[in-house]
Amino acid sequence: MKSRILNIGMLVAFLSVGPVLAGDEGTQSPFSFGAGAADLAQGGANLAGSQTWTAPFWSPARLARAEQFSLGGFHSRLYDEEVAYQYLGLVFPTLDWGSFGIGVFRLSIDGIEKIDVNNFYVEDIQDNRLAFYLAYSRTISNYDFGLAVNLEHHSLDSYNTTSSPGLSLSVGRVLTFDHNRFKELAIVFNGRNLLRPNLKMLEESIDYPYTVDLGTSFKFRPQPGWNHLVTVSTSLTKVEQLDPRLALGLEYNFQNLLCLRGGLREKKLAFGAGITYKAITFDYALVDRDLGSLHMFSLTTAFGLGKTEKKARRTQKQEAEFNDLMNRQIQQQNHNMVTDLVQQGDRLFQSGDLTGASHCYDRALFLARSNLVDTVAIYGKAVEVQQQLENILHMQQYNRFMDSAQLKFDSDDFIAARYFANLALTEIPNSAQAESLLKQADGNIQKASSREELVQERLWQLDSLLSIGQIDRAVTAVRTLVEFAPDHSGVRLASKRVEFERLRNVAITAYAREDLPVALAVLDSALALFPGHQWWLDFHARVEKDMTRRKKEIVVEVTPPPAVTLSGEIKKEVDEAYWTAQSHFKKGDLKEAIQYWEKVERLAPDYLSVREYLVNAYKFVGVELYSQNQLQEAINVWRQAARLDPDNEEITKYINRTENEIRKLEELSYESN
Repeated sequence: MKSRILNIGMLVAFLSVGPVLAGDEGTQSPFSFGAGAADLAQGGANLAGSQTWTAPFWSPARLARAEQFSLGGFHSRLYDEEVAYQYLGLVFPTLDWGSFGIGVFRLSIDGIEKIDVNNFYVEDIQDNRLAFYLAYSRTISNYDFGLAVNLEHHSLDSYNTTSSPGLSLSVGRVLTFDHNRFKELAIVFNGRNLLRPNLKMLEESIDYPYTVDLGTSFKFRPQPGWNHLVTVSTSLTKVEQLDPRLALGLEYNFQNLLCLRGGLREKKLAFGAGITYKAITFDYALVDRDLGSLHMFSLTTAFGLGKTEKKARRTQKQEAEFNDLMNRQIQQQNHNMVTDLVQQGDRLFQSGDLTGASHCYDRALFLARSNLVDTVAIYGKAVEVQQQLENILHMQQYNRFMDSAQLKFDSDDFIAARYFANLALTEIPNSAQAESLLKQADGNIQKASSREELVQERLWQLDSLLSIGQIDRAVTAVRTLVEFAPDHSGVRLASKRVEFERLRNVAITAYAREDLPVALAVLDSALALFPGHQWWLDFHARVEKDMTRRKKEIVVEVTPPPAVTLSGEIKKEVDEAYWTAQSHFKKGDLKEAIQYWEKVERLAPDYLSVREYLVNAYKFVGVELYSQNQLQEAINVWRQAARLDPDNEEITKYINRTENEIRKLEELSYESN
């Protein structure tokens, strides 16, 4: 004959954990009481901000916010020393696959007397119930989605049963505020027992009811700058066939060391406190229930790097790897361009275009030095070409000077002929032709009626040239006259006058085109030659006044833009653009990569390493244009890099060198015209 159970008081205490519902809707699980001293001290209202190790029960979506591996244990005695109520939770967050959580409840009643049909004591038995929660959560588009599968196992003496699985779903959203007091608002919605667990023992069958929760949690600082945090929580729970239940919770966190808590649920108060030392947290709660006050304890630990720090380190590692890849690829492409320039220079050299070959070798040397390429072979070719070019240039210059000397000699301007013959000798020393012409000019000068008459004639010519504004011709004429009669007082005075007019012409021209720094520099030089000269002093004062006025017009107070907090949508757009750019670069599509990086820089300046990548990309594009002789286009691109990195000496060197090249090319074009 079957034994029967006495000690009805124990069973009532056990059953009172889960109130019975009317009709056929079943009974709530005895574990619906909840777990975690910190959560229960707030009346179970903190659904949206519950501790992660209790989240498999309270709100699976909360797991998505887990930072570290967490392990926690909860213990209480319900109504009687023989009734143990316990929970063990484990949280395992991952970087890319969401967070996993496991929760295990245990409810055990000891000391139940078993008697036979004759009312004789047989033995003490136990009533044990276990509940297992396996939860998963992940953040998608700034929403936290979570699910939990649970089942229960019940053993009483020789009777055992296991429920069918139940399924709960939850969704949450955490809004953070860039404010000195208001920090965070969290909202969560839970649907419990969407798949209803069924527990059957003997002839009894229980289906757990549907339940929905809505919870909110708001965190703020009592005063700006305080390292204290207040959390106000609310929850509204609707169990099938029961009226909605409202719960309120309050927590005061003092410097993440001490927490004071209070809560209200179904007109029952709860209080508690928690203390944290390093990675260990101890929580206590005193909860009022129908059969008395309950003392509850939790012990929690968290270990390992936080998920946010892990992501930051992984991002840093990815950034370092990509930066290394980018540098290696760009360096290799620069090496290829150096090789192409050298090969192009070889072809031009073989075809006799020494100027073109020299430009190619010179650019190849410049790029090679900037990219740590061996320059020995390139330098040898550049020197050889340059020597041949210098020989040709010397001969060309010599021929021009000799032509000018002969022309002046034929027009009886023997002083000028002598001047140009001497210049020809500087190009090709010991030239018999130049020495011969120089001797003839000296002989004709000696035949002149007198040296003084010749000097005076030249001085009159200088006066004439200055009077009609032929400054350049006057400069050339006075040089020949100074060489002919360097000690003549009239010649010295004429030379000074010509220099005066030359400097005045340069200063007036610079001032007219509003190039005030150049005008001021010329004026300073003139005042060194003509100290105290009133015209120069007056002009100098006028230029300084104009420069002061211009500076006042240019100087504008620049207020740094306020820090921009990106919305979730913009943050997502920035992330996608950033990694899309890296993907394009890895495929070799630098132009597409630059477009996406520019988008990131426009939406979120200083985001990760985007500025560094843009600088490197602009630098390479500029080098590529430079190697293709598109000099101004290269400068324009390098200036984009300089705008992002004004202190980059390499970019500045590229720009200065290329501007010098352009200037030299312009000077050559003027000379050829």
